[in-house]
Amino acid sequence: ILKDLMNQPGAMRRDSLEAALHLPANAKKLPEIVTDSIDPKKLDGIVIDDADAELAGVWSKGEGLKPFVGDHYSYASAKGASARFGFAVKQTGSYEVRAYWQPHANRGRSVPVTILSADGEKTVTVNQTRPASGKNGAETLGTFKFNAGEEAAVIFRTEGAQGNVHLDGVQVVPVK
Repeated sequence: ILKDLMNQPGAMRRDSLEAALHLPANAKKLPEIVTDSIDPKKLDGIVIDDADAELAGVWSKGEGLKPFVGDHYSYASAKGASARFGFAVKQTGSYEVRAYWQPHANRGRSVPVTILSADGEKTVTVNQTRPASGKNGAETLGTFKFNAGEEAAVIFRTEGAQGNVHLDGVQVVPVK
């Protein structure tokens, strides 16, 4: 019974010792519980986890910063390390490309991320010391055109990053 009581919100009350527990109508709502991981299968569009990226150079795996996509995230500080998140869309069109990371003071302030699309190569710079601006730790890198069946990619590099580069996942969502 004590274990059940310990799992209840702190605002739970009884009107008497024998009465059932209830949550008062004016009780403050508790903050959402952060789970350890985000299931990539529950995200929209194409999701490429860091476990599926082509890594070059020295990368480490981590689980300390939550939530992360899949089973872990990866990070590197070594010069010359890169990660390629390859994919192909099934329908030609415009897609929003998002990157997932968890912020930290030791992350790169100027992480170069290159998107290879039907329009060619475009490199954007992200500051991973700050939280991503989207839901679940996703940052929109931009909207790009992709052709059905053609190889496309999002590539992270450590060169010039000014800190550790953090990889968690890439999401490609059709623009409606």
